[in-house]
Amino acid sequence: MDMGVWKRKINLISFAVGVRSAFDKKVTQFLLLVKREFIIFDITYSNTMEEKLVDTAKVRALLAAVDLGSISKAAESLGYTQSGITHMMRSLEEEAGFPLLLRGNRGVKFTADGERLAPLFRELSQAADRLEQELALTRGVESGVVKIGTYSSISLHWLPQILEAFQERYPNIEVELLEGNGLEIEDWLSSGRIDIAYTSLRPYFNFETVKILDDPMFAVLPKNHPRAHDRTFPISAFKGEPFLVYVADDTRPEFDLAQAMDMAGIGEKGKFSSNFDMTILAMVEHNLGVTIMPRLILEGSTADVAAVPISPPISRSLGMAVRSMADASPAMRRFMDITREVLGI
Repeated sequence: MDMGVWKRKINLISFAVGVRSAFDKKVTQFLLLVKREFIIFDITYSNTMEEKLVDTAKVRALLAAVDLGSISKAAESLGYTQSGITHMMRSLEEEAGFPLLLRGNRGVKFTADGERLAPLFRELSQAADRLEQELALTRGVESGVVKIGTYSSISLHWLPQILEAFQERYPNIEVELLEGNGLEIEDWLSSGRIDIAYTSLRPYFNFETVKILDDPMFAVLPKNHPRAHDRTFPISAFKGEPFLVYVADDTRPEFDLAQAMDMAGIGEKGKFSSNFDMTILAMVEHNLGVTIMPRLILEGSTADVAAVPISPPISRSLGMAVRSMADASPAMRRFMDITREVLGI
C-alpha cells in the first residue's frame, strides 16, 4: 500500500509522544502511530525525514525479557524459541542504533538508554494490544490479554471463581497473573507491567480504584497465650509483646500492618521479621511472638494459632486499581465487570 494512503487510513488510532534524546542530538521528535502489528516511527532529523517500520512483536519480546529477567523465560512465555527472541532483541537494537539491554549472570535488564525509553515501549505495546482488541471486538470476537497483579491471599480466595466465570464468558482472552506485596504491585501498576491491581487501597494512590470490601485485622497469638481465648484483644495490649513483623521489603512493614502498629503504639522494628506471611504465622505457632494479620490471609493458613478480633476494630480496604479507566482495554473492562458480578460489588 502507498505510504501516503496508509497514513490517511491510520487515523483510526494514533497517539503522539514528544521525546528529547540526549543520546542522539539529531532526533527531535518521535511521532508514534499504531496499526495492527506495526508502529510507524516518523523520525524528524535536522535536515531529513526517514520512516521505519518497527514490529511490535520485538517490543513485546524486549519487555518480556526484562520483566522476566531472562531470554529463555521470555521465549517460553511468548511461545518463541530462545534464538528467535535473541534475534528480535538484536534486530531492535540495530534499528534503534544503540544497545537497549544488558545481559549478564544476574539476568537481563535495560541499559540506561533502554530504561529511559521503557515507558514508551510499554505505551506502544499497550496501544497495540488495545487496537487489536478493538478490532477483534468490531469483528465480534473477544480477545486480548489481561495482566493482573495481586496478593497470594486474593489469588487463593477470589481469583479462582473470577477466572472460572471469565473463562466461560470470554475463552479467547488470556489472563496473566503476578503475585507480590503491596509495594511491588503498586510499582507494577505504575510501570505498566500489569493492567489491574487487586490490592489494599492506599489514601495516596494516583490510580482509579473500585473498593471491594473491608478486610478486618486480627491479633494472632500462640495457642497457649493468656489472651488466646478472649473475645477481643485491646490494641494497647501489643505493647510489651514480642512482635513479629511482615515486611514489604527489607526494612518496612507492609502498609496495612504499619498502620496497625502505629495505632498500637509500637515501633516498626519487631523481634523477628519476614517478607512471607506464612513464615510469620509459623513463628507465632512456635511461640516466638505475636502479630497482626487480616482475615483473608488467616483463612488461607493452616497454622495452629489463635486469631482474636482487635478492639477497637481495624481493617484494610481491598479493591481494584487501574492507571486510567479511560484508557482501559476492552479485555480489562470485561475482567472488571466479571469481578463485580462474582463478588457482588
